[in-house]
Amino acid sequence: MFRILSILFTLLVAGPAFGQAVVTTDNVRAELISEAATVKPGEPFWVALRQTMKPHWHTYWKNPGDAGQATDIKWTLPAGATAEAIVWPVPAVIDVGGVINYGFSDEAMLLVRITPPAGPATGTLRLEAAAEWLVCNDVCIPEEGKFALDLPVGPAAKPATAATLALFDKARRQVPTDSPWPARFGVAKAAGDKTGDPTLIVEAKGLKPETVRDVYFFPAEWGFVAHSPKHAAVVTAEGIRVPLKKGDAKAAVPQTLAGVLVLTEKTADGNQRQAFNVSAKFDPAFVPAPMPLAALATDEQLTLFEALLFALVGGLILNLMPCVFPVLAMKAAAFARLAGTAPGEIRRDGLAYTAGVLASFGAMAAIVLAIRASVGEVSWGFQFQSPVFSLLVAYLFFTVGLNLSGLFEISGRFTGMGQGLVGRGGTTGAFFTGVLAVIVATPCTAPFMAAALGFALSQPGPKTVAVLLAMGLGLALPYLVLSLTPALQRRLPRPGLWMDRLRQLLAFPMYASAIWMVWVLVQQTGADGVLYALGGMVLIGFAIWLLRFGPAETLAGWLRRGTAIASIALALAAVVKIEEGSATASSSPSGGASTGVSFDGWERFSRARMTEAVAAGKPVFVDFTAAWCITCLVNERVALETPATRRAFEQTGTVKLKGDWTNRDPEISALLKELGRAGVPLYLFWPPGADRPKILPQVLTEAAIVSELSSIQQAKR
Repeated sequence: MFRILSILFTLLVAGPAFGQAVVTTDNVRAELISEAATVKPGEPFWVALRQTMKPHWHTYWKNPGDAGQATDIKWTLPAGATAEAIVWPVPAVIDVGGVINYGFSDEAMLLVRITPPAGPATGTLRLEAAAEWLVCNDVCIPEEGKFALDLPVGPAAKPATAATLALFDKARRQVPTDSPWPARFGVAKAAGDKTGDPTLIVEAKGLKPETVRDVYFFPAEWGFVAHSPKHAAVVTAEGIRVPLKKGDAKAAVPQTLAGVLVLTEKTADGNQRQAFNVSAKFDPAFVPAPMPLAALATDEQLTLFEALLFALVGGLILNLMPCVFPVLAMKAAAFARLAGTAPGEIRRDGLAYTAGVLASFGAMAAIVLAIRASVGEVSWGFQFQSPVFSLLVAYLFFTVGLNLSGLFEISGRFTGMGQGLVGRGGTTGAFFTGVLAVIVATPCTAPFMAAALGFALSQPGPKTVAVLLAMGLGLALPYLVLSLTPALQRRLPRPGLWMDRLRQLLAFPMYASAIWMVWVLVQQTGADGVLYALGGMVLIGFAIWLLRFGPAETLAGWLRRGTAIASIALALAAVVKIEEGSATASSSPSGGASTGVSFDGWERFSRARMTEAVAAGKPVFVDFTAAWCITCLVNERVALETPATRRAFEQTGTVKLKGDWTNRDPEISALLKELGRAGVPLYLFWPPGADRPKILPQVLTEAAIVSELSSIQQAKR
């Protein structure tokens, strides 16, 4: 009794030095748990500080990043017992308004190896720990806990419960393993600095580059390496090259750069993450390569809001691009035809056109997601790299042209087929005019679109869909606003005979578009492509002509309909021949048929040639183009191939490289992905001695090119 009263008195006066195994604060439930239920003298075992955070709160890794504080544990152990350092799980990147932190949300298991003292296998081993941590959400709160854990000591160790063992197994899977590959790092000297940006090189030979989706390096210590939201790593069969940014520390270059390298690989079961402890030795003989182009994409990474805004503005500007002119002229004429009608009819027309545009962009998003899930990366305008698609679009333009010329119309209907989807009046015609506008818009890239598309095509499904729908809304917006604004409708010209003449006139831009698509087809497949394409158009025209004569209920009518269907089937059979011609051209010794892209005065692009010219300190201009890209062709005529621009290129000794993306080219596709761009045109300009290029606008002017080149001469003076 006296002993019990003495203990109670001590507790009342002094209070307990340490609490229980569980400490609960306002934001964290922390618990000290052991993998062993009974410990053996001198035999190490594992304990863990398990932290469970409230939703949206996080604690920090051993290197907390730009801000924060790592969890710290101070141990009070019996004489002869030792506690090793915390074994940290792989952290996550926590981006708080551009402040990059490393830490844990939801739960963290911090493992510690304990070695009990040697001695008799009786009694109790008491572990006492004082832990401090910082937990943050909108605000940061320092918290602490004092823990005590009593473990029986016996002649043999006994494991804890199955549930506790499962927690430790899960925790070990989240701990990085030692890297199986040698690693080194080097530093590029920057002008005026003792050191420039470091580069980590991991000699991961045998790694399959096509399976690696993401690479990130967590530096183990603050200071030498800056913390970035993303790393623009280059993965090849020879290894991994991770360009890093110089940190804020002013200390000398360390001899060892330690950290955790995380690889995300695509497997049959989805994306799988592997983490490795890396210890890279400093390489004083390091020779930097030109900065990987992906660094530009990293620097210009958009937020979702910015991508949506860029997509909306880009879609709006797309209305001014030459590839969309024919369809938009049709839509303008259709709106003028509605002048003076009931406001509700105009409103329905505008909403139907908008629905057609959005449905098309939604379908395109679904196709992109399906291709990305099955094949991999996809780019804007990828469908025009298919000669089959080029042929079908040529047929479509030709058929719409016939419709606008009035060939479909007999007594208000096109026998057996209706008047034609795009040419019909009312909401159906407006809807399919929106569909046609999207089809013809895909070869074009407007300002603001490149960055938005690059963001969209690299994001999870919901963000991809949202950005593409925002672009569709931008494309449809002028006509939607017109249909919903009576004041603007009153300014429309009144319908009259001029409307029929305008409609017939608009057929000729559609015929011209069909000719252009046949030209693109010939570049993709060779000279035989024109025979199949024009022959198919003759058959389509013949089928339409047959269906103009009389009702289909008679025997002669059924024969005409059957002949017309057979003619259309023969036209579509050209698709098979087109595909065969494309395969033959791509397997030719010259590497494929001429695509119609002119290389007069230009070298063919290759990554090796670009790297060589940049390393030699020469100015380099790279033009990524395609025969089906109207914006590209216009830029060449008005900006890249003018006498003044050619003279400026010659005077500055600029190396001119042209990448032809008319057909699929894996090297160009990989570079576009690396830059976070989704299609062409794309223009890169490397000033002499630059470690990265400038990305020029999608719409070029002669003055802009000459100005860029003139800056080289001014720098030399």
